[in-house]
Amino acid sequence: MPASGIPRIRVEPFSVAVDEGALDDLRARIRRTRLPETAPGERWSQGTDRDWLDGVLGYWAGGFDWRAAERELNRFAHYRARIGDAVVHFVHERARHGGGIPLILGHGWPSCFAELLPLIPMLTDPAGHGISGPEFDVVIPSLPGYGFSSRPGR
Repeated sequence: MPASGIPRIRVEPFSVAVDEGALDDLRARIRRTRLPETAPGERWSQGTDRDWLDGVLGYWAGGFDWRAAERELNRFAHYRARIGDAVVHFVHERARHGGGIPLILGHGWPSCFAELLPLIPMLTDPAGHGISGPEFDVVIPSLPGYGFSSRPGR
């Protein structure tokens, strides 16, 4: 611990790279999903529509291009840092012209950090997007247990 009494936090670069075996396992589990019969009555009147859900599952099992999604996510600077017992993932993008105002964007449940990524270009380079205003250094952490942050033990 430094003389200030504040513990140092080691920040490490992180790239989104999901193991192919994990993706294969996920696709196989999705394909094995057993859906109930279609509910009687009007669609959606008794919950999620079976045919809609079957389409979503089909897309995730065979249509979704995870590698393209990884490339899109990795356009941004990702990091991880141990804070207490948790490893916290976050995106950190600096103002394009330096001197940005620090800004933390937090997501709630059941959202995730990825939903906030489209805001980054407008916040880090507002003039480049026709916006008059200050530039920001943006940090978007993933809640512990979500995204690429570890789940705390308690």
